[in-house]
Amino acid sequence: MDNAMTTSNENAMYAASEMEMAQFNSQGFFVRESVFGAEELDLMRHAVEDIHASINQAAASNDAPPMQLVDDKRYQALQDSVVKWEWSEGSSDIRSMEPFLHLHPDLENLVDDQRLWMPAKSVLGLDQLSLFTDKLNFKRPGGAPFPFHQDSPYFALDCKHVEQLVSMQIYMDNATAENGCLWMVPGSHKNGILPCVQGKGVLDRLYTDMERFQGQEPVPIEVPAGSVIFFHVHVIHGSKGNHTDESRRAMVLTFQPPNKMCWKANRARPIKM
Repeated sequence: MDNAMTTSNENAMYAASEMEMAQFNSQGFFVRESVFGAEELDLMRHAVEDIHASINQAAASNDAPPMQLVDDKRYQALQDSVVKWEWSEGSSDIRSMEPFLHLHPDLENLVDDQRLWMPAKSVLGLDQLSLFTDKLNFKRPGGAPFPFHQDSPYFALDCKHVEQLVSMQIYMDNATAENGCLWMVPGSHKNGILPCVQGKGVLDRLYTDMERFQGQEPVPIEVPAGSVIFFHVHVIHGSKGNHTDESRRAMVLTFQPPNKMCWKANRARPIKM
């Protein structure tokens, strides 16, 4: 009984507060700074660098799958992940990859951390959760910007319950305006899926048409390493280039209701609570 009460009290500590819920509802996101400590961050950084090295090795092998070009951007299916290479031609830097948790034992149980699922549980108002997708962003020195977009038009291609998703970005490095921190458009989640860019390429159809958007200006989310941004699937966000000599690495997890398959995968991943 005592152990059960202790666990329940610990979980309650991590639930979203009234202030956080109010901000999520009005702004489309809230931030928790320094959720993960120095030792945890070191473990994460080593794990993602191991993954990067493993992907580079797979890409260099003789039997590597062919590179796919979309709007002159390079994509490759490697180790059961879709890898997006940096925009600069010939770069061996990974821009992002999805999924990635299955590629390292030190990361595969990250989704079960109550510091992540408790706030998500509060936002979605559910008793149980499952993983929808997991994505890894590297943004190396010189890394390209990511245009302003909503996640919902992308997810809605194959997801019928897009309104029941919540995402979180976990920073493994300090995030600043100089190294390409996330920029959010407060309140942009309130009108659902917004018009996207038309007539400029395949990928542009997933980017928000900011010339037609009428709302608040984007704000930079500058936070220390270990911080987590919890955000709505409809909120507009993006990032600028990395103009420093250090990486700005981040993991993005998206949670959904229980008993549903992971996105683009024939498997379910319940969150262990």
